[in-house]
Amino acid sequence: MRPLKRRSLLHSFRDALRGVWLCLCSERNMRIHAAACGYVLFFALKMKLPPGELACLLLAIGLVTGAEAMNTALEKLCDHVCGERNPEIGRVKDLAAGAVLLCAIFAALTGGVLFLRPELWAAVMDIVGTSWKLGAFGCSAAVSLVLIFGVPVKR
Repeated sequence: MRPLKRRSLLHSFRDALRGVWLCLCSERNMRIHAAACGYVLFFALKMKLPPGELACLLLAIGLVTGAEAMNTALEKLCDHVCGERNPEIGRVKDLAAGAVLLCAIFAALTGGVLFLRPELWAAVMDIVGTSWKLGAFGCSAAVSLVLIFGVPVKR
């Protein structure tokens, strides 16, 4: 057996980005997380959150999306190893999904702590009070819903 050839850093990043893309294409929940991240970052920038608070949001986003990607990888591995229903594999998948849920709950709580202030309501009223902003926001919400629920899942 010949030794494995070292891969370049560029190839590693390319493979990692392909993994993120595969996760987005195959997992509706990842698309939900991605859309939520977009809106969270939009409002964080609109509210001009301080750098420390923005860093907390970025960490929460990374935690949730990273957990979802790990859950997806584990589920795909389990499905590959055991093609039929197996109660033990089911428990492993439930545990991984539970980890994602815990990350999402605490990320939402973090968002609540950071966003529930008068600046959020001012940002919302700015959007609602300007017809073109409301239209653009409505269009972005419609596009998000189509991308989340209308795009067929690739397995």
